[in-house]
Amino acid sequence: MPLFIDTSSFCLNLAIILENKVYKKTIKEVNEHSKFAVDEINKLFLKLNKKPKDIEKIMVVNGPGSFTGLRIGVTIAKVFGWSLNKNVIPVSSLKSKILKYKRHKYYISIINAKNNNAYVGIYDKDYNTIIEKFMNLDELELSNYKNSKIVKDGNIDILRTYDYYKLEKGINAHKLVPNYLKKPQAELQMEGLWLENIKNQIIM
Repeated sequence: MPLFIDTSSFCLNLAIILENKVYKKTIKEVNEHSKFAVDEINKLFLKLNKKPKDIEKIMVVNGPGSFTGLRIGVTIAKVFGWSLNKNVIPVSSLKSKILKYKRHKYYISIINAKNNNAYVGIYDKDYNTIIEKFMNLDELELSNYKNSKIVKDGNIDILRTYDYYKLEKGINAHKLVPNYLKKPQAELQMEGLWLENIKNQIIM
């Protein structure tokens, strides 16, 4: 039973996948993931009559995206990974947005930031990564990538994202970190408090 966690943007996306069917909870523009994420995961367990011990895979969108949001999602995934002694599969927010498209030579995923800056991912026809970086959009040479599909701040197709990443072995929860693609303006000091708070919220 895979658990999917995405707190990388203003929207909260959580899902459990059973028999190739996605049972998800999306809260749009909540931007307070620390208040809702664990409670909504517990609700999904109750709805499906499942428990955390039934989790076989843990997938988390670890960036790029909101600094605070990424920390929350990564921390939740770490708690499940540590508690269940399972690896965690990190998912690129940029790549996940283009996996629902096919038959293009290139895919360009753009997540807008401030001042004409953006997180940009460029992928080939098989979704292999060519570039993932934080850049000014004036630097993006689209002429180098003809017949490309451009996706700006698109939604994630959770099932296709799961299908793409499901064979990944993942990494030890201790090694899981947010992928900011650029250094945070100020280092967050709250991860330890979040970790303890989230441990107390999860019903094992």
